[in-house]
Amino acid sequence: MLLVMACTVTKPVAPAPTSASVQEYLARYPHAILRITDSTGHGQWIYDAHLRGDTLRGLRNTTMPRDSIAMPLRQASEIAAPHFSATRTFGLLGGLAALVGVYALLLPRPLY
Repeated sequence: MLLVMACTVTKPVAPAPTSASVQEYLARYPHAILRITDSTGHGQWIYDAHLRGDTLRGLRNTTMPRDSIAMPLRQASEIAAPHFSATRTFGLLGGLAALVGVYALLLPRPLY
């Protein structure tokens, strides 16, 4: 799970969240996972997001109990979604390879 999280980056869905831009994104990516930041700067995740009118609805978490959440778009200052990041993935794999290399160099040599 940590590897999956390390290979993703959160990018804004649209520069300014509007009903049209959010609806367009949700049409391309149904059942999306979105991070909503409200006007106070508090961020929260919405799973299985869908737009009904001018209210973004979805689930507060993916585990039980599956509480629903609804937030009017006028309260949202930013809407972002997680995306795959090749740069982070290569950085993670390069870091792991470097650690294995250092460990291999520090192993004691056999005596004959």
